[in-house]
Amino acid sequence: MRKIPRILPLVAVAIGGVVLVRAIGVAPGLFEGAKAWAEEAVPAAEAAARPAAPAVCALTPEQLAQQAGISPAELRIIQSLSQRRTELDARDADLASMLPLMTAAEQKLDAKVQALEAVKAEVATLLGQVDEREKAEIDRLVAVYSAMRPREAARVFATLDDDVRLPVAAAMRPRSLAAVMAQMEPSAARVLTEKLARRFEAQQQLAARAAAAAAGASAPTQTAEAAPPPAAAAPAPAPARAAARPPARRPTPRPAATRTPPPAPAQAEPQGERPYQAPAATPASPPSQPRQSVQ
Repeated sequence: MRKIPRILPLVAVAIGGVVLVRAIGVAPGLFEGAKAWAEEAVPAAEAAARPAAPAVCALTPEQLAQQAGISPAELRIIQSLSQRRTELDARDADLASMLPLMTAAEQKLDAKVQALEAVKAEVATLLGQVDEREKAEIDRLVAVYSAMRPREAARVFATLDDDVRLPVAAAMRPRSLAAVMAQMEPSAARVLTEKLARRFEAQQQLAARAAAAAAGASAPTQTAEAAPPPAAAAPAPAPARAAARPPARRPTPRPAATRTPPPAPAQAEPQGERPYQAPAATPASPPSQPRQSVQ
């Protein structure tokens, strides 16, 4: 047992050797790190020790203008122009960014306008069909009441509503309507006449409003086309004057002028040379006009 070596001292010796070897390998890296830290600390200390650089003042506009060889006013104008150019460039950029949006909005509006035009055309077609059907129904009723006896038609007219009676009465022939109204009571005939007159006035007002609206809508596009030139507008009253002249030229009491003697006496004149004499009895107007007046 005494000859067996002890294990603990051997383990301690081995651990110490390993630590020593590791320390020898790490020692060069520690020296290099310390050296680098020292080198970094030296420039920082030198920079802190250096005096601060003197402040340099900016040049005034007068000095800049003098260096550029222009006057201060011209320099200010150039600076304002440069600022204006910057603003215009920014505005152009904004417009360029807004242009696609405006184009898209315009396309949407065009599509909506086309859709509204289609709906308008469809509604106009439907209204035309309704008007045609209503007119056909009114014509049928007019034919029915025209075929009835005036006394019976007058009795039925007195009981009808104005929405039916007025269109039928307005579409009837004057002779048939007169025969029916003659069989009606005077008060009922008076009321019917007044309502027909008011209905006619209302229709005229509606037609005038529609014509005014259509003229106002088409006036901006047709002003240049509808306005005639002054040279063409001047001879416009000429037809009226020409139309007014024939009644003034017509001779009223000229039956004697038309009854001119036949040229037989001219054959009985003596032969021989004689001076020329203008015919005094011939009318100033051409012979065609008296013939027209006689006819």
